[in-house]
Amino acid sequence: MRKKILLFTLGLLLGLLIFINYENLNILYILTGCILISLLSVYRKSNLIYMAIGIFLIFSLSSIKFKSQMGSIEDKGKFNLTVLEKRKEDYGFRYFLQTKDGIRESKVLAFMDEDLAIGESFVGYGKVKLPSTNTNPNLFSYRKYLASKGIFKEIKIEKIDQRRRTRNFPLDMRNSFYNYIHKTFDNNLSKRSADFVVSVILGENLIENDSIRDLGLSHILAVSGLHMDMLFFFILILFGRFNYRYAYGFGLFLALIYGYLIGFPFSVIRVIGLNVISFLAFLYNKPMDKIKALLIIGSGILLINPFAGLNAGFILTFAASFAVYLVYPKIKNHFSKSYIGESLAFTSSIQLALFPFMIYYYGSFNLVSILANFLILPVFSLSMYIIFIIIFAYPLLGSFLKLLFIGLNFLVESILNMTELLNKIKFLALDFRKPHILLAFYGFILIIIMLNLGRNRAKAHANIIPLSIMVLIFSLGKERGEISYQMIDIGQGDAFLLNDKGSYYMIDVGGPKYKNYDSGEKILLPYLKSLGIREIEGIFISHEDKDHMGNLDLVWDNFQVKNVYTNKLNEDSLRKYKPHILKKGDRIKLKSGYITVIDEGYDSNENANSMGLILDIRGVKIMTLGDLPSEFEKNIKDTAHILKLSHHGSKTSTRRDFVEQVNPKIVLISAGRNNVYGHPHREVLDNVYDRKIYNSQTDGMVEMRFNKDFEIERFLKGGYFR
Repeated sequence: MRKKILLFTLGLLLGLLIFINYENLNILYILTGCILISLLSVYRKSNLIYMAIGIFLIFSLSSIKFKSQMGSIEDKGKFNLTVLEKRKEDYGFRYFLQTKDGIRESKVLAFMDEDLAIGESFVGYGKVKLPSTNTNPNLFSYRKYLASKGIFKEIKIEKIDQRRRTRNFPLDMRNSFYNYIHKTFDNNLSKRSADFVVSVILGENLIENDSIRDLGLSHILAVSGLHMDMLFFFILILFGRFNYRYAYGFGLFLALIYGYLIGFPFSVIRVIGLNVISFLAFLYNKPMDKIKALLIIGSGILLINPFAGLNAGFILTFAASFAVYLVYPKIKNHFSKSYIGESLAFTSSIQLALFPFMIYYYGSFNLVSILANFLILPVFSLSMYIIFIIIFAYPLLGSFLKLLFIGLNFLVESILNMTELLNKIKFLALDFRKPHILLAFYGFILIIIMLNLGRNRAKAHANIIPLSIMVLIFSLGKERGEISYQMIDIGQGDAFLLNDKGSYYMIDVGGPKYKNYDSGEKILLPYLKSLGIREIEGIFISHEDKDHMGNLDLVWDNFQVKNVYTNKLNEDSLRKYKPHILKKGDRIKLKSGYITVIDEGYDSNENANSMGLILDIRGVKIMTLGDLPSEFEKNIKDTAHILKLSHHGSKTSTRRDFVEQVNPKIVLISAGRNNVYGHPHREVLDNVYDRKIYNSQTDGMVEMRFNKDFEIERFLKGGYFR
């Protein structure tokens, strides 16, 4: 039975994967494929029919939910809204709102400066848009994350009116708990410690500490199963001596209340579900298969919320649970029977199971994470028990808990200081290339292990170990035979990446930081690391504008940059990098072609000083001129197959006669969405109307490949998920 449920669950996940990649696929194709799999299953007397059922079910449910949500509210106007959930952000608040317009009700996202209460209703005037998503490969998609929460649209609120409290006891209770937690800990702990504790209890993202994530400790910030298990343990310690059955039931009741108050994260649902099944088994004196129970709970979540599989928390909480019940019992005998030995076995089991998923979601893995979990989890556990005591006792004892607050503050500061210290051990941090390959391979290996638990383990392990080594070697390496040129979607700026058979060059690096958004930290750095890049052969800086060289420091500090190239006019701005100064006619030899300087720029203004280049890659010529103004374009006599529009499509560049002289078949536009400059300007688009246009605003990252035949592909395909 376990195998059948496993195949059904895998079918659900596979069906979701098919839907998000082919959301417009006719369901009849899926039905036909599932029928064929079922017939093959019957013929071969296998259990694949359960996987086929899972695929068809989840594809159908996903399609129904997606279509109902996408057509639920108007695009612009007046909306009746109620606050369901609230999260404090660095700038204002993030709200999950319920709309009550027309027949349907739906949840939407909104960011506002106004401090609204959970349960408060109001009339909002604004327009609906799609939530932001990743426009470059291998990066986090906020749109998919929201879909896992049942949210498919965002409202940009321009004005609010008719604010009023609703008579909704559950939402009032949620609001009171939110305010109680903030008031209790904000007023009695240091800001850093209070932010940590509030993040732990409410699942808010108030901690600006990448060390916690990099060390594989994200589960202590998210409301994880560990928190809930500790809550049950805490209740059983307090009341179990009187009546175990009633204490367990009371613990379940509190867990359900707490789960509702914080919006039922998947980890909480998993723990509650597992404990409900365990409690029923206890009451009826029946044995419990925890693996089967986990699979049933996971399948149930997916059937109720088909997009739950897009949430990292959903995957990680179940992976960690399988580690506890599958991996830990098998490896603990290889450790000493002491507390230290069992703790190391436990943390090693969880890290081993989470390893492929950490690579997939974060693109890196720090080998120090096992030590970090071993050192920090005991301190964190003690902190959680103190937090529980404070939450229950503060309304009665108040200031008498001062010593507990002092102790909690010390413990939390110790956790934060330890994570920062351990994260400085950089030589054990591994960055991986294209992590989805690693996940697929490791997922396959884990499935083999689970399906062969009763067979010859030694034989299974003999096959798995060399495959695992091959995966690691492949994932740590870089693609040596590929030749590609990418227009990275960096927002309002230029950042182009050339992969010359494993040697990497960049033409500008984008930037700068806009308000609270850093394109270097959010896009460029994680994307380059996701490709497995450690060394950059050369960076060509066209000119000193921040949107072309603003991220240079970041790239310089995180990669081994061999050479920086620029022209004489920009030498002073780049002196700290000891740049190579290029002049017209200079040529840099590549493995698959060369880069030639066709214009040195002009000492006129900050755009005129742009250095012009032609990349000749296997006979395909790409011209890039930085932000060169149109009055200097007459000096360019070269032709090219591909032209990068100067100054992001500004009307100060790219006149029609220049386009006709260069005669490109393809033009590239790198500009930010909704930028204040209005790039690209209508006049420029009219000048290139008869050329094939690729625009980062609508296409995301654009990749040109030169391996056999020339190919060009946009990352965004025009669908919701991509």
